[in-house]
Amino acid sequence: MKRALLAMALAAAWAGAQTPPVRNQPPAARPAGAAQPAAKPAAAPSVKDLKYPPLKPLPVPKVAEFTLPNGLKLYLLEDHELPLIDGVARVRTGNLFDPADKIGLATLTGMAIRTGGSKAKTGDQWNQELEDLASSVESSIGESSGTVSFSTLKENLDATLGIFKDALTAPDFRQDKIDLAKVEMRSIISRRNDDARSLAQREFSDLVYGKDMPYGWREEYSTIARITRADIQDFHKRYFFPKNVLLAVWGDFDTAEIRSKLELIFADWTVEQVPPPAFPRVRTTAEPGSYLAVKRDATQTFIAIGQLGGEARDPDYPALEVMAKILGGGFQSRLMERVRTRMADAYDIGADWSANFDHPGLFEISGGSKSVSTVETIKAALEEVERIRAAEVSEDELNTAKQTALNGLVFAFDTRSKTLARMLNYEYFGYPRDFTQQYQKALAAVTRADVLRVAKEHLDPARFTIVAVGNPQAFGQPLTALGGAVHEIDPPFRSRKKRLRTRPA
Repeated sequence: MKRALLAMALAAAWAGAQTPPVRNQPPAARPAGAAQPAAKPAAAPSVKDLKYPPLKPLPVPKVAEFTLPNGLKLYLLEDHELPLIDGVARVRTGNLFDPADKIGLATLTGMAIRTGGSKAKTGDQWNQELEDLASSVESSIGESSGTVSFSTLKENLDATLGIFKDALTAPDFRQDKIDLAKVEMRSIISRRNDDARSLAQREFSDLVYGKDMPYGWREEYSTIARITRADIQDFHKRYFFPKNVLLAVWGDFDTAEIRSKLELIFADWTVEQVPPPAFPRVRTTAEPGSYLAVKRDATQTFIAIGQLGGEARDPDYPALEVMAKILGGGFQSRLMERVRTRMADAYDIGADWSANFDHPGLFEISGGSKSVSTVETIKAALEEVERIRAAEVSEDELNTAKQTALNGLVFAFDTRSKTLARMLNYEYFGYPRDFTQQYQKALAAVTRADVLRVAKEHLDPARFTIVAVGNPQAFGQPLTALGGAVHEIDPPFRSRKKRLRTRPA
């Protein structure tokens, strides 16, 4: 009897386990202990639903400004967060002042200021002293300015300033360090064609600015060989004088105390020179057309397409920046969506409207393409340029590009050193102090109509310069398929007077 009852109980339990659960019943009708149904998940919010407050006006801290008796302009900004003090002397000079037969003179001078030491101490002795102080002193000369900078712990300021002052005012330019700098520059020349991407951008820049103009010049073995120690000394003497220098210092100090200290240190620097000339102007006529740099070992083609850009002070610059971001400013841009996502012809491609402070920058579409898709990629890029010149962009495109540009401004002032550096740029190039605030307002005011207008007025595809670096044997179509002649730039690309071969259309 017990066995029969047990069998019946087990059968009932097994049948209950196999019975589907009761659904869609009101809670009162559910069996005791039955699980409650899961609540229906709420719809996930869309990124487009997120709301952000407008960017606040960018704050600019107060910078103390003085002119020392010798004419040196001084800018001081206290920052007591860390016991550090940094400074940079900005000198109005640059490689734009290089003689045509001695290109590289400014660069060599900038390198040897620091490494050459002074009459009292060699550069190697400076190295040891600075290492013991946990400080640094550096120097360089670029396109349109020269700098000598220092960084030190507050407690080691006096010793570091002594080396900084000697480097800025009285470098000795020892011959062995000049020779070493020349070796380094020749090494850079020998390797500068190894990277196809850099080669494409360099050739594009040279062609747009003009190879016979200072903005398109490059150091060559021959021009470096002609530079002497006397040339370097004369270059330094011509441009390094107090009235031609802006000195900015920021860090953990008292403004009155460091002003007195700097005035005393530089009291004996009384060199006088006539003001330097204006920097050369950029010519407005480029060298449009298609150019091919043959690089047989390239596994893909690197391209650069475009024309002259503009200056930061141009009223249309904010709208042009927004236009360039819509065209090729990231993964959401038109070029990336078409060439990478839809066509799968390139891993990266982008567009940029660059604007320099004192001369036009470059509008450049650049990236890499599968070799077989070289012409297809270039054609697609040109078609996107025509499309942005033909109709207004969408409201979403406009808002995304504007927010990207506006939010990027935050990082221009996220540290006091960046703030002071930007203000020094404005002073150096003659911009108003509130230029960033003006630019912020202008960006926020850009409309769809503005983007269309500047694209029509400033982009001229018929005058574009197109440079491709790659292996033409792997191209799916020859570059002549773009229309017009193709100018072939012969390797090894080391002579400023390059030989050009023209392939007929």
